[in-house]
Amino acid sequence: MTSKRGHATGSVQFGHSAERPFVKIAFLIAAAIAVLAIVAFLGLVLYGRTTGWETATRSADQGAYDFAASPRSATDNDALACSEGLCEKPDIILPKPSEDAQAAFAELAHRIATETDDVERVDDGADPAYRRYVVRTPLIRFPDTVDIRWSPEGWRAMSRSLIGRSDLGANEARLRRWFGQSQWPS
Repeated sequence: MTSKRGHATGSVQFGHSAERPFVKIAFLIAAAIAVLAIVAFLGLVLYGRTTGWETATRSADQGAYDFAASPRSATDNDALACSEGLCEKPDIILPKPSEDAQAAFAELAHRIATETDDVERVDDGADPAYRRYVVRTPLIRFPDTVDIRWSPEGWRAMSRSLIGRSDLGANEARLRRWFGQSQWPS
C-alpha cells in the first residue's frame, strides 16, 4: 500500500537512517577516548614527568643490580658493559682501570656531568667502589637505573630501563658516552 506521495505505508523501513545513530555514537566514543589519551599524555609530559613513572608501589630506582647473577632483561631494554672476563656476554668491553676507586669514579663523574639527561645518584654512598644512578630522558622523563662497580680487575656497568620493551639502544649509548667508549672496541 502506498500513500499519495508514493511512500509505502504500514511497513517499517530499515536502512541508513537507522544505522546512523550507532555510527555517530561509535565515532563520539572513539573521539572521546582519543582526546582523553592526548590530555593524559600532555598532563604527564607537562606536569608529572618525573613523578608520573613512580607510584606507591614502584620507584624509579630499580635497586642494586646483582653482577654475580648477571640477570638480563628478556627484552632489548638494557646494556651490560664490563672489563674483559668480568661478565658473560657484555654489550661493551671496557678497559681495565688503572686508578684506585676514588680516582676512577672522579674521572667518570666528570663525564657524567656533561650528560644532557637528568642524572641523580641514588645509592647510599656506603660502598666506595659502587655507584647507582637514576637517569631520566629529556622529553618524556623515562627513568633508567645505571649501576657501576669498580674493582682492581676492572669495571662492571649495567644500564636498564624501567619502562618499555625496547630502549632503542639508549642504554648502550649512555654507557659508551660515560666510559668514553669511542676509543675502545666492543
